[in-house]
Amino acid sequence: MGVMKSHIYKLAEININHTPMKNTFTILFILSFSLSFSQKYLDANIIKMNNDTINATIEISTNMFNKKLINESSFYRMLILVDKNGEKKEKIKAADVKELKFTDFDQKQQLYVNNGKALKKVVYNGAKIKWYWDISQNLYDGSIQHSEYLVDDKGIKYKMGLFKGKKSTLLEITKSKPELVAEIENTVLSNENMIHILEKYENLQ
Repeated sequence: MGVMKSHIYKLAEININHTPMKNTFTILFILSFSLSFSQKYLDANIIKMNNDTINATIEISTNMFNKKLINESSFYRMLILVDKNGEKKEKIKAADVKELKFTDFDQKQQLYVNNGKALKKVVYNGAKIKWYWDISQNLYDGSIQHSEYLVDDKGIKYKMGLFKGKKSTLLEITKSKPELVAEIENTVLSNENMIHILEKYENLQ
């Protein structure tokens, strides 16, 4: 009985000693994630839900190690408008924004549109097919996650994810153009390659 109590006490000591270590690791991980981003600014075109248009500078966060990597958590729920000195002058909730456009640090045009209380990214904006990324934020570490889907010209949504990959989704949505099947099946579908195929689909009669 004494031996058993000794083991119980040792297990208790292990739990007591290790729990603060886990908490410390969690805090340090979240802190390091937060510190890995720095503040920058971009000129943007904002169309509000009431169709008012605003040309303004918005505050965004970028990765400390890659200054061109934008952190969408800094604007997908709230736009912070600043003056020429970087002083905050206005906040606009994403729920009040119909459309956000800006040129990123790679000189690429970026488009975000209203998604209820947040913004979603328009990856491809064709007449026949649109490609969206819904944006969400991990509650544990603050990282951004994307849920991807395509929408055809009839408004039908084609989700892509764990149970349905890009190739099968692309084959389904472009099934009216069988001449694209071989290219889709034999192509590594990076974002650039997928956009290329969507553009070819748009141009086929």
